[in-house]
Amino acid sequence: MSRTLPDGLHLGRRDHGLIPVIAAVAAIAALALGGWNAARSLSREWENGAAQHVTIEIPDFTGDAGETANKLSAVLRSDPGIATVDTLPEAQIRAILRPWLGAMQGELSDLPVVLAVTRKNGAPATDLPAILDTVAPSAILEENAKWGERLTLLGQSLQACAWLAVLLAGFATAGVTTLSVRMTLIARRRTVEILHGLGARDSLIARRIAWRSAGLGLAGGALGTLLGSATLAVLHRLILPFMDQQSAGLSLWPQSVSEWLSVWASLPQALFQSLACVPVLVALLSFAVAQYTVRLWLRRLP
Repeated sequence: MSRTLPDGLHLGRRDHGLIPVIAAVAAIAALALGGWNAARSLSREWENGAAQHVTIEIPDFTGDAGETANKLSAVLRSDPGIATVDTLPEAQIRAILRPWLGAMQGELSDLPVVLAVTRKNGAPATDLPAILDTVAPSAILEENAKWGERLTLLGQSLQACAWLAVLLAGFATAGVTTLSVRMTLIARRRTVEILHGLGARDSLIARRIAWRSAGLGLAGGALGTLLGSATLAVLHRLILPFMDQQSAGLSLWPQSVSEWLSVWASLPQALFQSLACVPVLVALLSFAVAQYTVRLWLRRLP
């Protein structure tokens, strides 16, 4: 049975169908926020570290690659624009080649010497090609900074797309709420006209319906955020093996409540804060749209 409110409005369960629709929109918004958080994290990681990394490969054609690498390392360490110079161990190089060469990488005897160089932030840029031409002419230079601008632009584009999806989800929520409120007003037109004729203020009627819409928006937003966060948790579980080799044996789907809690706990804190705002923002948007729609409808009454 529907509950009769003191002001005579009967706001029953007919509009409960709004909850699944808002839940679907909120889930899309949650997924978009997850994509925005991931793009932002990757952009920051690139700007703070990866963009400064340089790889120098010295082929061992004549057997003197090790000596050449030592000379080059000494020159680079004395340069004020270089922070660190590290020589990759042979075992690490073979591990890098294993996915492409398989067991054949163990038979290679003339592996190149690979130097991992990190530039100093804010220091004058070192002219690495000129140094290599002098010390190691056969060396191959791979500098991440060449792709820095494109990757930065890509990260910004992904973040903009994520916010566009959130904005579209907000418009969808506003449209669905407006339609639901109009259907409520049409279904209770006679009751609203009587209350309005007896002197009930527009704010009273609008507040009653707006609070109802806000409650439905909060319920749908919470349900959709839960579904979206569960999907993000599974996606995060999928990429864990790429960040931590100890997680390579994890199953696709968490098998227990404790595993679900551990996956959710591993999500970034900024993502948690963003997801927590979704139900609240949906409720506030539903309240504001319902208020505006009801007041506009009441002004048109004779």
